[in-house]
Parts: sequence; C-alpha cells; structure tokens
Amino acid sequence: MAGDSPADDDPWGFLPKRDALVPEGGPVEKRERGELRGEMVGTSLKRRAWPIALCLALVSVAGFLTEVVATSHLLSVAGPNSLAIVFPLGGAGLLLLGALQFQFVDQKERLPLLRLVTSGYAVVYAIAFALIVASVAESVATGAVIMMGDQLNFLVPLLVWSLAGDEFNVAEGRKIFGWIVSWTYGGQILGLLLSVATPSVLSSLDIDVIWILVLAPVAVLFVGLWLPVALKDSAASTGLHREENALEAVKSAWDFIQGVPVWRAFVVSSVLTFVAGMTAFLAYLGGAERLLGDDPGSLQVHLGGVMLVSFTLCLLLQKFGAEKLQDKIGIPGVLLILPIATVVAGIAIAVGIAADSIWVILFGISLWLVPRWSVDENGRRGALALVPDERRTRVSFLVDLGPIAVGLLAAAPLMAVGELTDQYWLVPILAGVIAVVALPWSLRVRRDWEDSLLNWRLRRRKQNRIADF
Repeated sequence: MAGDSPADDDPWGFLPKRDALVPEGGPVEKRERGELRGEMVGTSLKRRAWPIALCLALVSVAGFLTEVVATSHLLSVAGPNSLAIVFPLGGAGLLLLGALQFQFVDQKERLPLLRLVTSGYAVVYAIAFALIVASVAESVATGAVIMMGDQLNFLVPLLVWSLAGDEFNVAEGRKIFGWIVSWTYGGQILGLLLSVATPSVLSSLDIDVIWILVLAPVAVLFVGLWLPVALKDSAASTGLHREENALEAVKSAWDFIQGVPVWRAFVVSSVLTFVAGMTAFLAYLGGAERLLGDDPGSLQVHLGGVMLVSFTLCLLLQKFGAEKLQDKIGIPGVLLILPIATVVAGIAIAVGIAADSIWVILFGISLWLVPRWSVDENGRRGALALVPDERRTRVSFLVDLGPIAVGLLAAAPLMAVGELTDQYWLVPILAGVIAVVALPWSLRVRRDWEDSLLNWRLRRRKQNRIADF
C-alpha cells in the first residue's frame, strides 16, 4: 500500500536502518541493545565504539608511561628493595579503592561515577607529582605515583570496559572488542614510546625526565570529562537504581561465582597465575637493576624498550592471529595459554639471573607480557561479556582486579626469599611452581566451559536473547 512504511516490506528486519534519512533535528528512535541490525557490519560498530576505544587508549598512555617512568625513578633513588614495599601497597590500594567503587558501580549511572573517579585520580596524581618535583618525600611520592599507575592500568579500564559491555551485546562484542583492544595497544605503545624517547630529548633541553609524567593526570582528566559527554545518548547502563550495602554487593558477585562452578575454577586459576606473573615481573625488575645499574634514564629506556617490543608483538598478534586463535580453540582454550606461558617465563628468568644474562631475562619476561596483554585479555573480555549486565562489573572486579591485587600483595614476600638466601634465581622458580599449580584449575575451566553456558545465572536480558542465540 502507498501508506505503508518501508519496514512493511521487510517484516523480519533484515534490511539496515538508514539513520541518514532522518531529517536533521528530527526524532531518532533509540536502538534496542541486542537487536539484530544490518548495521552490525564494521563501520557502524566502530562509529559507536570509537569514544570508548579512544579513552581506553588515553588511559593506557597515562598508565604505561607512569609505570615505566616512576618505576625507573624509584629503582634509581631507592633500589629494587623499594619495589617490595610498593608492590603490596599497590595491591592493597587496588583492593581498597576497588571496594569503594564495588558497592556502587553496577547500581549507579556509570558515566557520572567515571567522572568522579578520574577527577579524584587526577588530583592525587598531581599532588604526588608536585612533591617529586619539589624533592619532598621523593621516594614516598614516587611510590604513590606508581600506585596511581596501577589504578590507571587495572581499575579505570574496568570502568570503561563496563560501558562497552553495556553498549554492545555478545554478538556485537565478538566483532568489536578486538578492535577496541587494538586501541589500548596503540595507547600502551605510545606511552612506551614516550618513555623510551624522552630521556634523551629532555636531557638535551636540560629538563628532568620526570616532567614527562605531567601528561598522565591531564589525560585522565580529559577521559573523565569528555567520555560522559560523548556517550550521553548511548546505551550506557544507568545502573540498577536500588541501594545495596557493600556486603550485599560483594555477596551478589560472589553468589554468581559460586553458582557457576567453572567460574570458581577460573578465579582460582587467575589468582595463582597472577601471583606467579607478578612475582616473575618483580624478579625481572630486580635482576635488570643489578645488571644495568641505577641510572634512571638508562633504566627507563631499558624498561620502556622491553615493554615496547612486547606490546608491539601484542598488537601484531591481535591484528593477525588472536581472533583466529580464539575461533579455533575457544575462550577456555585461550585462557589456558597464560598459565603455561608463565611456567616457561619463570624458568627463563631464573636461568637469566643465574647466568647474569640480561637477554635471557628479557626473553622470559616477554613470555609473560605478550600473552598477558593479548590473547588472555581477549579471553577475559569474551568471558565477562557472558555475565548479565547488572553483575558484570562487580564480577569483573573479582576475576580481573582481585587476582592482580593479590599478585601484587604476594610478590613481595616471595621476593624476600631471594633477599634472605642471596639466591635471586629462586624467586622466578617459585613463580614457575605457582603457575604449575594453576594449570589443573585452568584445565578444569576448559573441560567444563560448554556445560557452564547452560547455567541460568548466565541468562541474558530479554532484549539480548535473539542476538545471543
């Protein structure tokens, strides 16, 4: 009929919606999250995802620049033993600030919460940076900046990723999450490039290398102010709009973990793997300082260079092989890679320390860094996309943030074994042994994964069922 709309000729909704035909200033029908759309092809998804991708990239620039510059500075002024204090404090900080956000992150609107959190980080960061420049409590202030770097690398991305989980259903996420992750690699690589290049540039200008850190709070503040504006008309979650105390919030997430047996195994495997990985990383930093000396510029170039090469490999793997690998062996198969790599990494770093070979040590730490930030990151994002929206971020805190924080807390006591025995090669060996213990739990995840998908706790919201099917 003449009065029929174009949709009448397409009752199943296979044709793409042409938003460009909507008159300027006219009403735009909001997209239902989870509906099948012809626009799921790359261009439309990327248009919706680019604000999230850009902000993750900026957070990565700030976080990785901070980690390399501040860690190198602390090694120079206080030695490797100082990291045995900063690591557990960083882990405790992640748990504390994570707990403060834990209660509210899935209840309240995430965009205002993101603005509040990032503004707070920027202020604390700026104060600590000012103390370093003024040489007031320099070691303490540098340690505080390193802990801010932990927040930027591990906690803030969880908040931003929760927005991605709200915006994209599982089918869409499978197509776009890898593209978003590639932006984080771009940010990480840019941050590492800055850390490698700035010592010589700033030295020629007679400027202390520590001044490059001023970029970090600026980037964080921009993310907190701009992303809520960019996503104000998106499908970003508005939260549950009901009050829960901290105990109820933790119980909600833990009930999910307990109710889906494979996720219990996933948590145990993750905790053991990250304890091993963080211990191996601390052993690497100590070994590098003993072999290379304590010049902050040299340490910064070395640490930044190692991570730059590793993350360039991550980017190449992400672009050419990660998606194919996940399609071939599935999410549980991908999650098995990091524990295996950590076993080999621990052995390699131990051999390098015992033989005073910086190259073997570098090879070992790359075996941890590359899968940690590439295929394992993809696998975790894919697994968490299966969790219902109203619990996703809190569950993410338990399976992502929790293992990292525990790893930071446990690495220092394990490092003490090397200090007490004067046999530093024992530390990465301990890391490898812990990673071996993680393997049976990872194999259980792989074995029971398919059956777990039938669990009612993974039921999606009504508007997502068609796409998820």
